[in-house]
Amino acid sequence: MKNIIKLLIAFAIANVMLASCKKDYIIGGKLESTTTSLTTYDYLKSNRFKMFDTLLMLVDKAGLKDVINQKGITFYAPTDFSINRYLQKKTLEAQKIDPFAQYTIDTLIKYDLATFSDSIKTYIIPKTITYASLTSNGVVLNTAKDGSRVIVSYEQTTDPNLGYNPVVNTIPQVEYYSLVIGPLPSPVVSVDLDPSVAIRILCQTSGLTTATGQLNVLSNSHTLYFRK
Repeated sequence: MKNIIKLLIAFAIANVMLASCKKDYIIGGKLESTTTSLTTYDYLKSNRFKMFDTLLMLVDKAGLKDVINQKGITFYAPTDFSINRYLQKKTLEAQKIDPFAQYTIDTLIKYDLATFSDSIKTYIIPKTITYASLTSNGVVLNTAKDGSRVIVSYEQTTDPNLGYNPVVNTIPQVEYYSLVIGPLPSPVVSVDLDPSVAIRILCQTSGLTTATGQLNVLSNSHTLYFRK
């Protein structure tokens, strides 16, 4: 219980910090500076809030640095919050069998690093994704993981939490990354898809061009591997 409380407090603090520093991150929006001379890996490593330290530790342990730094790819990075949510879910599952069981980052590294190495590919599109290449309904794309598809959409929003203001004429747009888990209807309209068909995740940051590729950051509410 103490660990969960600490995590919730850290999550709340991070969200406050995130919202107060718009030059680095805009929830649901774009970076003010859309290019960096850093590689994708180094940009994530340089994050002032250390939101990707656990992710990069796993990347290093699995030997995937060159994978996320491949030229021309687009990486939809999960944050450490996404990893922590996954560890919590795995712990709760394990405690159904053993009330004292804990599934920690060390457990993942010891037993499930191969799963991480394979599953992280669902966050990689082996091509450059720009706003101009997207539609509001969404574009179906193959990920770097064999047999895995996603829908990437660039949609207008009237959610004030995502930057909408009725006194401003320009309606903000946000990017969604949706993992396909069921048969797709025709035509595909991302916002209307049932959760049994696709798991939609908001990009809290999008449109950054690094020295090696494109980088977007998924919402902190996402759970690693798209676990429900």
